[in-house]
Amino acid sequence: MKRRAKKPPETFVCGHCGADVVVGSKACRECGSDADTGWQSQEEIDYRSVEIPDHYGDDPNALPPSRTPRWIVVTALLLVVLLLGCATGLFFLG
Repeated sequence: MKRRAKKPPETFVCGHCGADVVVGSKACRECGSDADTGWQSQEEIDYRSVEIPDHYGDDPNALPPSRTPRWIVVTALLLVVLLLGCATGLFFLG
């Protein structure tokens, strides 16, 4: 029995780097460009492939979120108590 030689796969030229790309491939093996991204430039590909570490942005010297000053909270609570007392007749002003 004779074995048939495999026919080489059909290829096309990558629009970005000029390498041969097998028809049906999801991306160019040389530069990573693909049809979905519009055959991006090498700078765009390099930028998108940068991996950001999981701890990025965890600055131990960063200030904690600001809290409302205590005097504002106490004043607001006293005003609410006073208004509720006046509304219910507990306090009589005037």
